[in-house]
Amino acid sequence: MSNLAEFFDYTKVPDLEEILDHLPINATDKRDVNTYLKDVTDSILVNYGGEQYQFAYFGIHLLYMTYIYFSVQKISVITPSRYKDAVVFAKPYHGHKLDFNNLESTFDYSLVSEKELPNILKIIGLDGSQIAKIGVLVDTRNVMAHASGQFEISTKNSFDANVNHVVISIRNIHKCMDKQIRMWFKDFLLRYCDNKFVDYGDIKDIITEQVIQGINLSVKELLVCHEMSISDIITEHRNLAPKLKKFKEAIATYCEESGYI
Repeated sequence: MSNLAEFFDYTKVPDLEEILDHLPINATDKRDVNTYLKDVTDSILVNYGGEQYQFAYFGIHLLYMTYIYFSVQKISVITPSRYKDAVVFAKPYHGHKLDFNNLESTFDYSLVSEKELPNILKIIGLDGSQIAKIGVLVDTRNVMAHASGQFEISTKNSFDANVNHVVISIRNIHKCMDKQIRMWFKDFLLRYCDNKFVDYGDIKDIITEQVIQGINLSVKELLVCHEMSISDIITEHRNLAPKLKKFKEAIATYCEESGYI
């Protein structure tokens, strides 16, 4: 399937490029997330190219749920105390045991109801209507998964409309995650200035391993770090100004060289 997918341009699939920009750049996990994301993307490309729009949408929904899983994973790192309180009410499917504070893989969240897990996103300010929308998207996917003798998404226009609902939901979650990423990045910058990463000889390696892989950042989240002002931090810690500016310049260079800006 991967070889066939090479004949299709993923930028031709409506909103796929944006969705991928919200997923981890280079994930670190017990499972091979990067290969999984590539294979799902290949499936979307092949089915979309063959005008099998409902099957292409199934792939989009897999990317969507993966985005939600990794958003929850970031919340567990950035606000661990609030996360621990929230997961008290998140129950895994019958028969599964799950230690929410010590998951083997981010994909372990798939063992929790797809309607129940998004409630954790209340921590970052996602409102009830947006959380309910996630449930609607799950219901829509479930209807399509049954052998009904007909396809719910059989045209390009129908595919475009359904994918648009997914993108709107992702944008809303990302908007709420913005504050969390900024809070995490501020803490990271202070740790950097406190020489917590002196074993690294190159700032680019710190960005790759500690910023991007350290919390499984997406392109969109890395750009939040790039765009974030450090003036408030400098006001609080004027002696750190040179190191802070140097690191921010390195982030800008990394984003530019990677084609993100």
